[in-house]
Amino acid sequence: MSTTIADARTEDLEDLVSIYSSPHLYHNREEAGWFVKSFSDYHHIKVIKDQKRIIGAAFWNVMEEKHHGLAQIVDLWIIEGFRRTGLGEKLLRVIIEDMKQLFVKSNHVLRKVLVTTGDDNEPAKRLYEKVGFEKIAVLADLFAKGENEIVYVLTNST
Repeated sequence: MSTTIADARTEDLEDLVSIYSSPHLYHNREEAGWFVKSFSDYHHIKVIKDQKRIIGAAFWNVMEEKHHGLAQIVDLWIIEGFRRTGLGEKLLRVIIEDMKQLFVKSNHVLRKVLVTTGDDNEPAKRLYEKVGFEKIAVLADLFAKGENEIVYVLTNST
């Protein structure tokens, strides 16, 4: 397996729209296009490729003004055939380092990284906890009755 992690490029955006408009993600093409375009224009997208095929991605943004030192991971995924290979952890650590560097460039410090996941998503919970995120809250019935989201935070100690 020869994978690379890099910032999403213009030629990756159409592939990401196709991935996000697939039926199991319940987005239509218009919503998927808006989501990908908003991040490519104003936020940050990293992709993992196996040769030229996108097999994972992370979408993240700065929260509020940079002097607050807050960033948020909005979405992070690896396609099914590549899960449990260490790629999710590698991607997560790369984007955290990117966040730190972005804050340093503007003379600020990344203090906290927030991420949420469904309370039934055991692999994501294990990943976040392995990297050092701590569970700080549960948002009960967030998207629908019985669909709880867990809020995790990583506190930067440097």
